[in-house]
Amino acid sequence: MKTQVSIRREPGSWLGGAESAGRREFLRMAGLAACFAPLRGLCHNPLPAFVVHREKVSLGVDGGFSVLHVSDSHLARIDSRDGDAAYAFARSRSCIGRELGEYYLDEAVHHARARKMRIVHTGDFADFASEANIEHAARRIRTDGIVACVGNHEFWRDADYMEVEEYKAATVPKLEGEWCGLPASVARIGGANFFVFDDSFGTVTEKIAAAFEETVREGLPIVMVCHVPLWTENAGLDENSSCGAPGRNICDAVSCEFVERVRREPLVRAVLSGHLHDFRRFAFSDHADQLVAGALFNGECTEIEFTR
Repeated sequence: MKTQVSIRREPGSWLGGAESAGRREFLRMAGLAACFAPLRGLCHNPLPAFVVHREKVSLGVDGGFSVLHVSDSHLARIDSRDGDAAYAFARSRSCIGRELGEYYLDEAVHHARARKMRIVHTGDFADFASEANIEHAARRIRTDGIVACVGNHEFWRDADYMEVEEYKAATVPKLEGEWCGLPASVARIGGANFFVFDDSFGTVTEKIAAAFEETVREGLPIVMVCHVPLWTENAGLDENSSCGAPGRNICDAVSCEFVERVRREPLVRAVLSGHLHDFRRFAFSDHADQLVAGALFNGECTEIEFTR
């Protein structure tokens, strides 16, 4: 089921005080330019509706709870710290309809707070790894209490640095402390272990596999949280847009074995992922469904009620 939620419009006061008329006008124009730069997409006519998909997942815990699952907000901030190549790349990315990510992130936070839900963000918080994007996204994760894993775009720098392992290794320290799952961590929500891990390039490591086994030994229900969907046959997934697909271009034995191990584990009750920009739900195993969030920059999110 999905619900279209009306967009809030709240009047605001940009200025106050006793500045001169000229000073006031300068500040007004500068403030408008700064505040609306990330929101150029508001000129869309009509503005795409904020759509909330509503799903239920049986988790087997007392006292059910809900989370708001979002993904792919693709924030697009940049400033002079990033250089000409990054600026040119950012300009090229701004023309492909992702201007509304920051706007809908605010909508998602408002929706979750009103219902006392945690937000789980399954990657691509930012569209590219500019200093301004990392700084702003980290602040939002921290202040809004978001459980966020990394996506492949967290490691895009410019046209020459897209999914480059060396650049990823240099970027990870900038993300640690705010993003979860670098490479794997657990967030305890409502009596369940949300196992957050990095499959942003479509692969996992032995360290992630070992961390999963430690989480299994705790004996609590597990919700997997990652960016790239875990490969599932006959689910309509592209092998090259999945983790652990046997036919993937960058396939490796560790990733394939990990996905099959997760599939066999009865404590795993759901997989939350993103990356595809379309909402999907399908059977991952006999005891777990995979829920792929639609793109937040398109105004989509999923309210998941975990029940007994």
